[in-house]
Amino acid sequence: MDKQELDAKVEEIAKALLSYCSVRTSNHFEAEDLAQDIILEIYKSSNSIRNVDAVYGFMWAVAGNVYKQWCKNKAKSKEYDLTDNLPDVVDLLDEDNSALYLLRRELTLLSEKYRKAVVLYYIENKSCSEISDCLSISESMVKYLLFKSRQILKEGMSMERNYGQQSYNPKELALLFWGNGANRYYHLCDSKISQNILFACYNDKLTAEQISLEIGVSLPYMEDKLAELCEYELLKKDGNRYYTNIVIFTTDFANEVNTKTLELREKIADMLTTAIAKNENEIRNIGFVGSNMGSNAFAWQMVSFILYRAVIEVLQNKIQVIYPKDKFGTECFVWGAENGDQSSWKSMFGFGISNVENNAGDYVQFMDFPINGEMVHHYCFNRQNVTNVFLDIAKGNTEHFSDNDKALAADMVRKGYVISNDKGLFVNTPVLTAEQHKALKDIFAETATKIAEEAETLMEAVTKILKNHVPVHLKKLAKDMAYIRLFEDAISAPVSILYDRKYLLPYNGDGILPTTYVILK
Repeated sequence: MDKQELDAKVEEIAKALLSYCSVRTSNHFEAEDLAQDIILEIYKSSNSIRNVDAVYGFMWAVAGNVYKQWCKNKAKSKEYDLTDNLPDVVDLLDEDNSALYLLRRELTLLSEKYRKAVVLYYIENKSCSEISDCLSISESMVKYLLFKSRQILKEGMSMERNYGQQSYNPKELALLFWGNGANRYYHLCDSKISQNILFACYNDKLTAEQISLEIGVSLPYMEDKLAELCEYELLKKDGNRYYTNIVIFTTDFANEVNTKTLELREKIADMLTTAIAKNENEIRNIGFVGSNMGSNAFAWQMVSFILYRAVIEVLQNKIQVIYPKDKFGTECFVWGAENGDQSSWKSMFGFGISNVENNAGDYVQFMDFPINGEMVHHYCFNRQNVTNVFLDIAKGNTEHFSDNDKALAADMVRKGYVISNDKGLFVNTPVLTAEQHKALKDIFAETATKIAEEAETLMEAVTKILKNHVPVHLKKLAKDMAYIRLFEDAISAPVSILYDRKYLLPYNGDGILPTTYVILK
């Protein structure tokens, strides 16, 4: 590899490398020094690169080696005598308070099998035979665990250990799911411990002890979380080291995407407004139920319709994304997203997309945006009786309603999903027949195709950016995860732009539902 190629590769990983160093050092200056040392070593060792495709793996391997040496150079040499019997706490307080602190620190870092033996023997004063019964292991194994624990504790007390940045500045992670089945992962990141474990192991393989120091949580309080994350394969183990097994959309990655794709997003927004303005009269003349809706509802409905057609139908059919299967056999993607600035468009315009249908093939399409209040799709999803009642009301087929159906209809009226007047019950959404739906698709066919092309270009740009922000073993997922990002980049982001321009206004509850519509077969 020539110097020009190497310069380009180093420049691509520079930001990720600085982030790597920042979480492993106590301040910005140390992070910069460490990053410079790593880059210097990369250049010094570049002659050993035989395969250009392996250059990123080589760079991160160098980073790991330089960091290990940096830790050794920084460590101070201290030794404390640790006999077979640990001193009483009072004695330690009298002699050397720092020694007690170090001992307690190292006990929090002992893995479970060693820690249990130490606590039972030294603190609960149990004999080796009693410990053998408690732990269901041989006495000789108990003695080995105690002997090994003393070695580990003595070695640890002689080391300088630095808590990582996440110990005082924890990360926030949302765990997201997209697939053809039940979401079994929604509860796994309810705790900050789980969230920060995944972050700590994202760019480097860490032992449990290293994770403990990085996130500032003692091993006894995080071992269950480690086991749970491994059980669901969000975390994997290589020997005694853990590494994160899902892509995380970090704030740095999201900011880079937002900056580098803004022009494409604005272009999609412009295409939407132009097509809607050009075809408004023709669209209303189709004559579907609700075609006389107000201008704001009309704008929301048409924006939702076009984006669904372009991104979900046209582009998805073209690129044929293959969903991986998880350990449960579900075809799905699971990924994390770092929570950044809560005033950003993502927090306001992250949306829910879904459709539900009855046995006749009629269906309700949802494109829910939180800015419009309650997410309507939650009400119908996986509730077939609710879907059937709603669609029967859309067709005017209510004579057969049971008492339970009438109760559901009354609840829909209270929520504003259905309107009740002296003429009967009516869904508070546009209703299109199959022929009217086809006519609407024909009107926007050219626009949907062009937006799909722009979205594909956007996806390619995001793929390239993402490859510079994920660890080597996850690079193979970059393209598919960039497709998942399209729901933010090609749908939510243009909606945000149109909202900022005041082309789209929040739903105030006194008109037709803005992003829900019915198609009757």
